[in-house]
Amino acid sequence: MKHLSPMVRWYFLLDYRFYIIHISLATVILWSILLHMFPPANNETVVSALIFLDPAILGFVFIGAFVLYEKTNRSLLALTVTPMEPQEYLLTHIITLSSITVISSLVLVTLTRGLAVSYLYFFTGTILTSAFFVLAGFVAVSRFSTVNDYFIAGSVALLLLNIPLIYHFGLSDNWLFYLFPTQASLLLFSGIFGPVSLADSIYSITMLSVWITLFYLVAKKMFYSHIIQEGE
Repeated sequence: MKHLSPMVRWYFLLDYRFYIIHISLATVILWSILLHMFPPANNETVVSALIFLDPAILGFVFIGAFVLYEKTNRSLLALTVTPMEPQEYLLTHIITLSSITVISSLVLVTLTRGLAVSYLYFFTGTILTSAFFVLAGFVAVSRFSTVNDYFIAGSVALLLLNIPLIYHFGLSDNWLFYLFPTQASLLLFSGIFGPVSLADSIYSITMLSVWITLFYLVAKKMFYSHIIQEGE
């Protein structure tokens, strides 16, 4: 892991150069303005859903964009001949994109609901959800080489992962939503503003941890099979 620190600094710089940080902050500020313009929408259910969408889009979409960009200019292949390990590459993106998510989501919470929130649920939810979506995005994009090929598959996957929003907005209380890992994320984000049962808290942390571990193992395998071996 000795290459992790310089890689994190480098990818933070890329996030800045590619305006990912700017876009993320501008988006949450825009959401905040719109919610203040329409007070009935400025409620805990809507804000927690927007917090959920931040790591969902930032993690899933931008990791896909990064991987495709690096595949196109063959910089990702070049990384494979360095001492860098696949886990360092994955952890670098988890750290950088999760950090951006934490900052932008904190801005959204502060501007819309103030400072009187549960920071334990906030940090737990944003970090675990970001890690989940970064790894899920890498698994989804690794077998593709162009944006057009990835767009349809990635859109379908992201749509499926957003299905628990139906439960979140009270449109259904079917227990089957608890089979989705993103249901765990939404429960943790709900805990930022109100009570969540101990059972739901344990379920959420366990569910996300299991899926993060699973996607991490799959992502490492796909890094070898779809990036290193294809480049040899």
